[in-house]
Amino acid sequence: MKLLKYVSIIDLVNFGFWLIMTLFYIIVFKQTDYKLYAFILLLSLLLFQILVIRLRAKKKRNILIKTILVLYPALYLIFIFDSIHTVLPYINPTTYDSLLAQSDYRILGVNPTVAIEKIINPFLTEVMYYLYFFYFPMPLIILLWLYKKKMFVQLDKTLMFYMITYYGSYLLYFLVPALGPRYYEPIADLQQVPLDGLWLTDFIRDTINALEHNKFDAFPSLHAAITLTTVMVIAKYRKKWLVVFIPVMIGIFISLIYCRYHYFVDIVAGIIWTLISYWIVEKTYDKYIKHRFVPFYSD
Repeated sequence: MKLLKYVSIIDLVNFGFWLIMTLFYIIVFKQTDYKLYAFILLLSLLLFQILVIRLRAKKKRNILIKTILVLYPALYLIFIFDSIHTVLPYINPTTYDSLLAQSDYRILGVNPTVAIEKIINPFLTEVMYYLYFFYFPMPLIILLWLYKKKMFVQLDKTLMFYMITYYGSYLLYFLVPALGPRYYEPIADLQQVPLDGLWLTDFIRDTINALEHNKFDAFPSLHAAITLTTVMVIAKYRKKWLVVFIPVMIGIFISLIYCRYHYFVDIVAGIIWTLISYWIVEKTYDKYIKHRFVPFYSD
């Protein structure tokens, strides 16, 4: 029971999504081809959470303990995301690419990934893939700045914002599974211009494809959601960086269409969910959470 006072809101949010994934695993246990893998992964994540809480309770922390506590949110997100592909196709086998593509056409009058082919060239393709990839380390920039400044309460609140944005998007994957324009044949068949880059385009594309086991992650666009989340956090704590990060955000949004990963409505959905997540955090953290839970990390 002593350990309960060392539980953070990040632990609770993680545990909440872990419970959902465990329930999904139980529901599809007979159908999934990943029975053992999913069991080991989910059990490991639970044990990892318990370990983190125990380490947080220690007054004397060596460099290893501090490193584990700092990396905990990122590591948990990576592995919980990997668990999605073990259950999602069995929970909801329907794909909604047709509906999303039709929605794009009704709104814009064109298929965006096809229309944007007019500006495709190898140099621009290279830049677009760099921007698309930059999404992955982008949140770390502001998170590490908050950590370096020892703004641990603000860091905790920011992590809650990120986690709710991530997990809400993950749940929407289950509600609206979609592969995206690159895999949806009616759209892919219309694409005439190859996305050939200059240097690292193929490496970035192949690496992402290899690491991304869950392919049904088009709606909403997590790239759009997390990029906007990052810019909103920067606007709150480090406004002078916006001169760089706003153009980067716009570039990332364009890359989602240019590189054929997302429909336009995916981006809109990602933006809307980010704003909802922000509202949830602003309405709850300072009033109900800050004084009841310890930050996920503090010296």
